[in-house]
Amino acid sequence: MNILFLHSSSDLYGASKILINVVRIVKKNGHEPIVVLSEIGPLSKLFEAENIAVYIIRLGILRKKYFSVIGIINRIKYILKAKKELIQLALDKKIDIIYSNTSVVTVGILVAKSLNLRHIFHVHEIITPKFLANIINNYLIKSSENIIAVSYAVAENIDKKWNTKHITVIHNGIDSSTFASKKSLKKDLNINNEYLVLGMIGRISQGKGQHYFIDIAIQIIKKHPFLKVILVGDTYPGNEHLEKEIDLKIKKSGLSGNFIQLGYRTDIVEILNTLDIFVFPSIQPDSFPTVILEAMACKKPIITTIRGGASEMIENNLSGFYIPFNDVHKSASIITSLLLDEKKRKSFGEVAYQKVISNFDLTSFEDKIMTLINQPHEK
Repeated sequence: MNILFLHSSSDLYGASKILINVVRIVKKNGHEPIVVLSEIGPLSKLFEAENIAVYIIRLGILRKKYFSVIGIINRIKYILKAKKELIQLALDKKIDIIYSNTSVVTVGILVAKSLNLRHIFHVHEIITPKFLANIINNYLIKSSENIIAVSYAVAENIDKKWNTKHITVIHNGIDSSTFASKKSLKKDLNINNEYLVLGMIGRISQGKGQHYFIDIAIQIIKKHPFLKVILVGDTYPGNEHLEKEIDLKIKKSGLSGNFIQLGYRTDIVEILNTLDIFVFPSIQPDSFPTVILEAMACKKPIITTIRGGASEMIENNLSGFYIPFNDVHKSASIITSLLLDEKKRKSFGEVAYQKVISNFDLTSFEDKIMTLINQPHEK
């Protein structure tokens, strides 16, 4: 089968990493993947290096910055233009399935309906607020023939009665063997051995919790100054002001020497190996963060809020600790207790590792993806 993949960005963050796995899986199983992205970037270059066909078409991706009358008109314009181009591409390449990766790619379902093709929506988001969730879920996502939800939390966001619908929960999977390296960046970052290291990795946005994380870290550093705090990630184009706000916040704290900002990085394994604790401080519902799986594969204890799918990965007081999403002092206290308990850190890290290799391995992910893809088209 020829499968047309539509994706929302050309970065290498969570949803893009899962797309890479899916595209490789379908190619391995004898199908022909064709990828459409809105712009050239690290992801398009990776696919091209693997001899996977990539086309650049502005897909009219939904972003919060377009939530205005002018913005909506702009999106409609690009979606209709993309629809026309994609219909022609689908006809030229004799496409059998259109696979939309992330719910912000809405044009795929329109193309599929126009050509009576099977459509798969791989949903990576918990959509908020409720009115927007209702619009996208009821009029776009639910009209797809097959829906993959990356967690039970996502499935319930789409439909409370999801298990009676055409929705399949397939948790993200990773190849844990690619995280076997023990190399750390402590020397490169000039971190002395007496320092413990906290870190978070993620796209900079209001919901990911970078500001919350910094507030928590400041509280900890005041009592335990031998702490380094690493932040990894950049913003979507056009949101660079968010990086400047973080820079200013750290500078105003007077603790700049304790913070290390690395921006966008690809050496994630080495960064994770540098940490004593991985923190995922999302203040908005997050579907099923792949970066938590990566930290688990590196045997890191996990601190996470549980607004979304994190509780489907991490068990409180077994592989990490849950923290509230709105209480800096309580969160700082919980993290401090783990910083001061090396034995528990190692125990949590080992439990996390065992869970990721037994529950979230790439082989199981491949089996579930191929079972769904090989289903017949309900014309």
